[in-house]
Amino acid sequence: MNKYLNFIRPYEGFPKQDVIFQDINPLLSNWQALRAASADLAIMIKQIMPFPSKIVCVEARGFLMGGIIAASVCAGCVPVRKKGKLPPYESIENADYELEYGVGSISMDTSLIANYDDIVIFDDVLATGGTAEAVYRMLASASEKGKWRPLEERKLCFAFLLEIKSLEGRRHLIEKTGIPDSHILSLIQI
Repeated sequence: MNKYLNFIRPYEGFPKQDVIFQDINPLLSNWQALRAASADLAIMIKQIMPFPSKIVCVEARGFLMGGIIAASVCAGCVPVRKKGKLPPYESIENADYELEYGVGSISMDTSLIANYDDIVIFDDVLATGGTAEAVYRMLASASEKGKWRPLEERKLCFAFLLEIKSLEGRRHLIEKTGIPDSHILSLIQI
């Protein structure tokens, strides 16, 4: 949706040379744009998944909108944190992932997800798809351990504020997860 493009600020050479960082902070700092974008994402999610029960949102900017979206669709919010930021419960799943500029590692407490939950994986930006795929792998790992029904038997979709199309994260998610293109939502595409 082009009405939000003015709130995205590109910054060249950050966090390393040859990367153009797409800064969503101007959108987050404007309450009207934040509320409107969150509402638009909630509508998009409800069209694909009328009754999502969990929004799994990725640190840190994903928390900001993920919580708003979760409240809007009457779902719980499950945070995905950087590795080492959650207590070492037995229910913690970890996953490494590749970024366009490095490697990261995240963790999630899978005890916060129930067998019947319909899940939206939300992150602020879809770049290469590595982070979102890592969240999917953590859910798949917990499912394989018998914590809940197999992922292919539950409703699941991805949602993003911004998609950087040239980095082909959507294609990556389709190939690595088997989730159909129609279940990968992005409000802004550049």
